[in-house]
Amino acid sequence: MAQVHRRLRPGAPFVVAHFSFPQGEGERDLWLSRHAAFLVTSGIEPQQAAKAWVALDARLHILTPEEDEATLRDAGFRGVSLFYTGFAFRGWVVTA
Repeated sequence: MAQVHRRLRPGAPFVVAHFSFPQGEGERDLWLSRHAAFLVTSGIEPQQAAKAWVALDARLHILTPEEDEATLRDAGFRGVSLFYTGFAFRGWVVTA
């Protein structure tokens, strides 16, 4: 994030959205299962949704919302504001 901040003009807005959810005991599986269930209700075959769950769990480094906000602040962004939450996705708008 610091590299992104460095490349933006001072005062420029920046929007970031990605997976971000609690990581406490059992919560990761809960959130990934919700994502898989959403995929199935969207028409994805259950086996494909299960494969997506396994792949996300193995390959994706997911921060908690609090860690995401701290990462943005630590990179020098200000005005960190959550503007979107949908299932496992969250989005923030910040200012460089």
